[in-house]
Amino acid sequence: MPEDEALVVATFAPFDTNFGLVALGAADLRRAGIFLICLVAAIALHEFSHAKVADWLGDPTPRREGRVTLNPLAHADPVGTILLPVVFALSGPGMLFGWGRPVPTNPVLYRRKVSMRGGMALVALAGPAMNLLLAIVSGVAIGLVARFGVPIGTLSADHPLFVFYTLNLVLFAFNLIPIHPLDGGKILAWALGAKRQHVDDALRQYGPWILLALVILPLGRVLLGFLMHPLYRLAEALVVAIAG
Repeated sequence: MPEDEALVVATFAPFDTNFGLVALGAADLRRAGIFLICLVAAIALHEFSHAKVADWLGDPTPRREGRVTLNPLAHADPVGTILLPVVFALSGPGMLFGWGRPVPTNPVLYRRKVSMRGGMALVALAGPAMNLLLAIVSGVAIGLVARFGVPIGTLSADHPLFVFYTLNLVLFAFNLIPIHPLDGGKILAWALGAKRQHVDDALRQYGPWILLALVILPLGRVLLGFLMHPLYRLAEALVVAIAG
């Protein structure tokens, strides 16, 4: 698991989890394919946003490394974006664990009037902010489709719009959890300031283990569901309001 910039991790359960590789059918492969395509797109836009903000702050590193691009291949990690999601999608699609390639950035090179901590926080915030924007756009699209004659109930949970909508909500909320190596950890480091560096150091040391516990352990996943439930309800209210 990378410990640098922009880890993208999510748990996601739009599929039936009662099958394995032996029982895969055409419908399961279709759902897994939709899921993976939406995931790659969401990760690419998430990472592009990190790179774009770092570039805007004056750091030439992301552009030099070819990361200020919407090309998903530039942001894909062979293991985190392709191998692990494929394995989970085919054998246990109720859960996703993955990440994009970390965007290299050097806060020393930021030229705008921002501290190094503040610049890192802005770069970190850009990824979840993009996922929130994508979720809003796809949620509005679902609401408009329903308003103009297609009942929401006819759009199944594995419809590309619903998958993209839900996945981006999860990426937005999960990556703002204030532990390293998630984006929220860098935002918290800025909020804590230099005087509380020891707190950030402890979170940096134990954060990956806390993250693994949240994603893998049943109790951790229950806690994640509890934390994200209000966001799901708000998102559902948005779609229903637009649908009229």
